[in-house]
Amino acid sequence: ASLLKNDETKALTPASLQKELNNLLKFNPDFAEAHYLSYLNNLRVQDVFSSTHSLLHYFDRLILTGAESKSNGDEGYGRSLRYAALNLAALHCRFGHYQQAELALQEAIRIAQESNDHVCLQHCLSWLYILEQKIFDSCVLLEHSVNKSLHFGLP
Repeated sequence: ASLLKNDETKALTPASLQKELNNLLKFNPDFAEAHYLSYLNNLRVQDVFSSTHSLLHYFDRLILTGAESKSNGDEGYGRSLRYAALNLAALHCRFGHYQQAELALQEAIRIAQESNDHVCLQHCLSWLYILEQKIFDSCVLLEHSVNKSLHFGLP
């Protein structure tokens, strides 16, 4: 995962990495981090179906194992759900599925508003701006996003 993030040329080839990940997942299908690495690996080869499949399995495993709720108190499940929706929106946007991205983003915004999660809402606003740029040419969302990010001390 570190090599994929920092220097992809030193990482295993997509096929060999996926083979290793499949072996890991065969023995431990609830290994959430392996599903996430599979998601990143599938993004490298622009495989939308496998990327989506791995991303959804990653968040499912986080919820099933309770790993997310242990580190974040009672709101762990909700946090996983809103960030799953946000990541799904980003995935669809990356592959040019703007309508699906907008629907996933609306869900992430709804869950983040219910949880009063300002950080997630700012990430959603950033993705909303990206979606708007793909469809329209608008600077209003960017100005609002920058002002809110400064208010919450976000980069």
